[in-house]
Amino acid sequence: MKNVLKIIESDIKRLSTNVVAMVVIIGLTVIPCLYAWFNILSNWDPYGPDATKNLQVAVVSSDQGILIGSAEVNVGDIIISRLKANDTIGWVFTENAEDAVGGVYSGDYYAAIVIDEQFSADMISFLGGNIENPKIIYYENEKKNAIAPKITAKVKTTIEREVDHAFVGTIAEVLLKAGEYFATLDDQGNITGKGIAKLERLDSDLNGIIVILDSYIALMDSTKEVSEAGKAAAQSAKAIAKTAEEMAKAAGEQNPSLKQDVQSAKNKTDDAVNSFNNQLSNVDAVIGDINNKLNSYKVGGPKIGPDILALYNTANTYWSAAYGFLSKYSQFLPENVNNTVQTTNENFVKIGTDLQEFVTAEENSAANIESIRQKAVNDIANFLGQTATIRNDYGSMISPLAQKSIDSASASVSEVKKLLNYDTKSIDLVVANLNDYKAILSQSSSKLVKSRDEAIEMEKKLSKLIEEIKSISNSDAYSRIMELLSSDPELLSDFISSPVEVNDEYVYPVENNGSMTAPFYIVLSIWVGALIMSTILKTSIKDTTGMWNLKNWQCFFGRFFVTCVIGQIQTLITVLGAFLFVGIQCENRLLFWCACAWSSFVYSLLLYSFAYSFGNIGEALSVILMVIQVAGAGGTFPIEVLPNVFQQLYKYMPFNYSMNAVRECIGGFYGDTYKNCMLTLLIYVGVAVFIGVILYHPFKFLNEKIEVSKEKSGILL
Repeated sequence: MKNVLKIIESDIKRLSTNVVAMVVIIGLTVIPCLYAWFNILSNWDPYGPDATKNLQVAVVSSDQGILIGSAEVNVGDIIISRLKANDTIGWVFTENAEDAVGGVYSGDYYAAIVIDEQFSADMISFLGGNIENPKIIYYENEKKNAIAPKITAKVKTTIEREVDHAFVGTIAEVLLKAGEYFATLDDQGNITGKGIAKLERLDSDLNGIIVILDSYIALMDSTKEVSEAGKAAAQSAKAIAKTAEEMAKAAGEQNPSLKQDVQSAKNKTDDAVNSFNNQLSNVDAVIGDINNKLNSYKVGGPKIGPDILALYNTANTYWSAAYGFLSKYSQFLPENVNNTVQTTNENFVKIGTDLQEFVTAEENSAANIESIRQKAVNDIANFLGQTATIRNDYGSMISPLAQKSIDSASASVSEVKKLLNYDTKSIDLVVANLNDYKAILSQSSSKLVKSRDEAIEMEKKLSKLIEEIKSISNSDAYSRIMELLSSDPELLSDFISSPVEVNDEYVYPVENNGSMTAPFYIVLSIWVGALIMSTILKTSIKDTTGMWNLKNWQCFFGRFFVTCVIGQIQTLITVLGAFLFVGIQCENRLLFWCACAWSSFVYSLLLYSFAYSFGNIGEALSVILMVIQVAGAGGTFPIEVLPNVFQQLYKYMPFNYSMNAVRECIGGFYGDTYKNCMLTLLIYVGVAVFIGVILYHPFKFLNEKIEVSKEKSGILL
């Protein structure tokens, strides 16, 4: 041990009295920390809006728009207006497609988006039965930068979201307009509003005609009175004929568009039911996964607590959306269905309580864990049965209800047109008879009776039709459809385009990307510092004055002292700079420093042993190990996406354990992960001592040969 202390004392004296050596040592302590700091800062937040808004992406719309009725729709312009309010990317709105695409080729833009000329027309092509997918062409410059295309790829997601929102908003607006045709009186003259008033006026006029015809029959023997009555009847009949003709024409014009709008409303209702069913299916699938894990659980086996709680949180998201939808329309559902919904919700909460009890029992190895597990399985089975009942009841009520109302409305509209056309012909016949007084007098009373009977039959049908149309707006089916379609178009389109609200629950949250990459760059800088020392500092001891019976292990540990101290100074500066200068996130700074200091000791000893026993070959080996670990230690990309050779070497790399220990200090601790990583690094200490103490003599002769060959070259150091 005395020889070890003498070597340490001799090294310190030589360094403290040599100015050049001290300058070099100072440089050794500073260079690695600069490498770590600047790399962490450069990766601080490259995916945030403040950074990505500097990436320029060209956007141009060639959409010509389309005319729907009297309204012009241009979805391309809607998309452009929405993108102008989006500041996550540096949007550049060019005048034409040539400028946008040319900028991508020249490198002025990272990407370009060109909206097709027929975009709006293709978007509503499904209405005509000849469906054409609307086109957006996305140009991307993958040569300019390796990472930029991955960032700008979210541009496509943004565009798809804006297009879906615009499309669904337009469809929702059409559905709401379709529902208005069944509303009360308005300025548009819809069939159940102002149209009913016209039909009632026509019915009143028909009753007047019937009275006049009865008078004709009674006064056939009175020429003068019949003449006067004939003139009045002719005028009334002409007015009725004109009104009937106008109504027939209006019904004919509105019928196709009304049928289309009504069917669109029915489709929207079906879509709402399908969306609700999808929510319940998602709940069933996730709860089923929890059930499978509970059924396969064995006491004393692997713990499943964290997994089933995570699954329950996911199921809670889906169930909240489905339960909210049911609650919104609960007033239109029978009491027994609402009771089932409430019971199901209570059962869902009960499952959460069961699972929490199970996790607690699992963690504490409770004796009653099996009974708790069985209780949770039973509650899950009840819940799945209830959701199936709700799905069947709800789907079987809403969709048929909507179809029934729509069929009734369509039949009524068709009957209006048929009846009005029939009435016009009948009234024309009456007018023709009344216009010629002499002809009337020459007719027999039987013909007048026939005309009167036709008018009575027509009035009966018209009265029945008016009652049927009025019954539509008073029916429960109509009220339920109106409730579904009375939502704001924007809110409705938001819900349909994104029916599921995802709540982010971050496990071990990290504030920024710089803190996420800090473990890799700090551990790498520690290795780089140890590598520089192993190539600059000498390992052999020339001056053995005052040392007796000097052994190899004494030389090894004595000379390593200086390397170890310099490595610890490097690490301390790097850690302090990461906290005070860079400002990385850290849950426990003391343990963070301990992990870095321990890694520095292990790396310095390992690379020192390579240089001590293998000479130049050891230095080359240190570089090779660094390159392999930089590429395949999982510092930048998940190890699962790397080639299989790195996945096999991963568990033998010291970087792996050092980075995992540092990550625990940054993001949060889990179990004994930190302690296990620190203990695993002890293996590399044993490897280093074995190489430096045991393998020194077998390789001594080879190293001497290599040194002689290097001297003869006259070039190599």
